[in-house]
Amino acid sequence: MRFFGADNTPFQPASSFKMLRFWLLGTVSSVVFSTPVYGQHVCDPDVISRPRPSVTVGEGGVIPIEMEGDEVESVGTDTVTMRGNAQLLRGSEAVFGEVLSYSRSTDELDAEGKVTVYSKDGDKLQADRVNMEVETHIGEADNVEYRIAKRNIRHADPEKTYIRARGTADKVYLEGHDVTRLEDVTYTTCQEGKDDVVVSAKELTIDQGTGRGTAKNIKVRFKKVPIFYAPVLSFPINDERKTGFLFPSFGYEEKSGFVLQTPYYLNLAPNYDATLYPRVYAKRGVQLGGQFRYLTRNADGFVYGEYMPKDTEFDDDDRGAFTYEHRQEFGRKWEGDIDLNWVSDNEYFDDFSNDIQISSATALPQAANLRYNGDIWRVDGSVRAYQTIDSTIPTINEPYDRLPRIRALGIWPQSRYWARFEFDSELHNFRHDEKLEGWRLDVTPSVEKRIEKIWGFTQPKVSFRSINYQLDNVDPGTNDAPSVGVPIFSWDNGLFFERLTTWQGKPFINTLEPRIFYVYIPEENQDDLPVFDTNDINLNNFNNIYREQRFYGRDRVGDTNQVTLGLESRFLDAETGRQWMRGAIGQIFFLADREVQLPGDEPQTETESDFLAEVRADFTERWGVYGFLQYDHQEKNVREGKADLLYSGPRAFVDLEYRFSRGSTEQARIHALIPFGQRWTMIFDDRYSFRDQENLEISLGFEYNGCCWKTRLFGQRRRRSDSTFRDAVIFEFELTGLATVRTGI
Repeated sequence: MRFFGADNTPFQPASSFKMLRFWLLGTVSSVVFSTPVYGQHVCDPDVISRPRPSVTVGEGGVIPIEMEGDEVESVGTDTVTMRGNAQLLRGSEAVFGEVLSYSRSTDELDAEGKVTVYSKDGDKLQADRVNMEVETHIGEADNVEYRIAKRNIRHADPEKTYIRARGTADKVYLEGHDVTRLEDVTYTTCQEGKDDVVVSAKELTIDQGTGRGTAKNIKVRFKKVPIFYAPVLSFPINDERKTGFLFPSFGYEEKSGFVLQTPYYLNLAPNYDATLYPRVYAKRGVQLGGQFRYLTRNADGFVYGEYMPKDTEFDDDDRGAFTYEHRQEFGRKWEGDIDLNWVSDNEYFDDFSNDIQISSATALPQAANLRYNGDIWRVDGSVRAYQTIDSTIPTINEPYDRLPRIRALGIWPQSRYWARFEFDSELHNFRHDEKLEGWRLDVTPSVEKRIEKIWGFTQPKVSFRSINYQLDNVDPGTNDAPSVGVPIFSWDNGLFFERLTTWQGKPFINTLEPRIFYVYIPEENQDDLPVFDTNDINLNNFNNIYREQRFYGRDRVGDTNQVTLGLESRFLDAETGRQWMRGAIGQIFFLADREVQLPGDEPQTETESDFLAEVRADFTERWGVYGFLQYDHQEKNVREGKADLLYSGPRAFVDLEYRFSRGSTEQARIHALIPFGQRWTMIFDDRYSFRDQENLEISLGFEYNGCCWKTRLFGQRRRRSDSTFRDAVIFEFELTGLATVRTGI
């Protein structure tokens, strides 16, 4: 069950979580290294043998019938009776029994005495007596045990079949190759000998053609205890979708009271469906939600919406949320997409969402894009606006709307004798209620030539950057059409050295790749240019030391005279070429001061940038490590740091992350799924802020896999946008192949 607590939450204080987190840090590695991965094959489906899976076709495409037995009795030319180890074979279909009697004229088979019937798909039926037509599979059987084969998974051995479900019945009516009707029946998807979940019904119809089962007077027992009853129920017997009610969800939240959700799924067509989510909040009112998904040859998307009229816990206001995503292809070279999002108020996600990634959002996009991808030209047009949902952000600091943005990029590939030409242009219309508005046109033609040899490469490049504005609402006497044009020169050079080495007897290629990158941009006064979307570049990404521009965005062309020195080394598998490890270091050296800055910033006079280092290693197929360091040599401290340790095994998964940014962020995250025992898995997720000395989000849970059923129990605490906490205890119970019961909204 999910409970949202108030002050008397089900959790201990955050300090207890700290102890738990550090305990987990110390034990996760030992668990992964030392604990055997039990139960990897515990839930493999049962397997039965099926005789003669091959089909022999006779003259005229007819599949002949073959009969054998210890004794043979023939009545004229019509009826043949076999006694003792009797069998009838027809291609991949087979019937075994003590006595088999077959009539050629009626194609009717009577079988008695420990009868076993195998269908062409591998279904197995054991009965005291069977009477049926061999060709049509129309007939009946008494006192039956049955096994239903999986249709979509084939065993490696063609004479064996995986079993999807099994059961018993007093009477079975065979109504063709795909339809079977059973009376006084039991049905289970559990493995043989483990009847944890059993469905019993007065009558059950299984239709393999539609993938549905329909039962009357149905009872579901878990561990022999009745947990569900329905006079009529239809359910899927395969992985295909089916219209019908899903199991209800329920929970409790202090502000909302008791919460009940009864979803209804509509399988409208093979390529689109819908789900309705009516919810009742005891203290708030009724909320109506729904989702519609679609997929066509050239498009896909979904629509989701929620609406609650007169929320009594929110001043009787109407509240809701809406999302629409669509992707469309227009022929071979044109495509577009739409992304629309809306909520009724800033507190909506805090009240109705448990996901910190959603609840911590500050703005929701409303955007539409249209793209053309040609052989030479790539054109991208878009309109984008935002709904700000963070009350702490003043209106003047809200992002600009882009109505519209058009970018055209033309690339003429380099030939053997000619250089590579590029023409990059972007037109932007920036709109804001309380800021300077206007149009910006940025045009940058360039030419470059890359010469690459086995020992290295050299790549000079020349470009010209032109920025032009047409502004609205400018102050009197201010230029409403400022512009600037600046030439840019860069020269990238690298060398390749490699040697053959071995590690643990395995051959590797070890490379050493020094690189020199030079950039020169002269100073041009740009103080009269506005700033719409531009910020200083940071070096928290290693590749940023090889950028020409010192700014993100297109409102400034930063002057510079700089040289970047970098060194990279890689270890490659000598047989496959796979990269096992990569390490890189680098630093920028400035040969002149940088005068062009954003408003309020002073010229930069440092002669060296921070020192950067990066390493990435995939030691095995399961272990991976990543590290990044930005070191400020002037302040003698680390400015930025990142570290990741990842393990991904057959059942276990561990991801340890650390992020550090001086003066703003220091966080660690642990995400782990650790198996223990044969069927148990621990689920742990913690995002901790060292700066705030508290958990931003933490959850701990356990899952038990009973093969034909699963249960999960985990607790969660996350910080709201107003720095208060929201706690939850979530319980899930799943009947594999039948339904999933989840408590909590």
